[in-house]
Amino acid sequence: MVLAIDACIEVDEVKPIIDKAMALALYARQTKNTEAERKACAVRLRAETRTGELLKELARNQTVGLLRGPSPHSGETVITGIDAKFSGVDGPFPPRERSPYAKALADNNISTQAASRYQALADVPKEIIEEALQDQTVMPSGRAIIEKARDHQHKMDPDSLWFWGRLRDFERDKFFDKDISELMEPMTDSMRADVRRILPFMAEFFNQCIEEVSHESA
Repeated sequence: MVLAIDACIEVDEVKPIIDKAMALALYARQTKNTEAERKACAVRLRAETRTGELLKELARNQTVGLLRGPSPHSGETVITGIDAKFSGVDGPFPPRERSPYAKALADNNISTQAASRYQALADVPKEIIEEALQDQTVMPSGRAIIEKARDHQHKMDPDSLWFWGRLRDFERDKFFDKDISELMEPMTDSMRADVRRILPFMAEFFNQCIEEVSHESA
């Protein structure tokens, strides 16, 4: 199930897993089957975390389309506001389309509150989630996991949090797969000079990071 959840690449693939796991957990609670309820809760939390990861990748801005409103005189639909000023086009206009993020929520019946919770789970370090799921003394809870992560962050050095966050951003934005020449080509001469000056220091820094991580895992 863990592999199946990780393999989901669309919200509508993983949302049914959440729904089924919630139903199984409720049934297990009613039948007082604590172990089955714990397993169902673990599946639900993993699925919610994956949903949060997918939602964070979706654009939230409004896409194409123009705002419309009824004419105060004729009752006909007309373009209003900024869209009317800059459209430069006559005739009927389509309504503003939903963003991919809003569409995913609507299509999968996900409330904004639930979406926020899923994305908060996606930001929790994996080791905190795994520790909570392995704890046999309490039933795993998304809210408890998020609160524990926040407490952990408050105690952590801000530089460590910043460094970890930038690494996650680098991974989430798929910079590993980007073409270096395409990144460099639009830069100005001064920007390229900065890149040439800073990169050697970054390379040395990351080599030290690799040595440190390798030493910890040895």
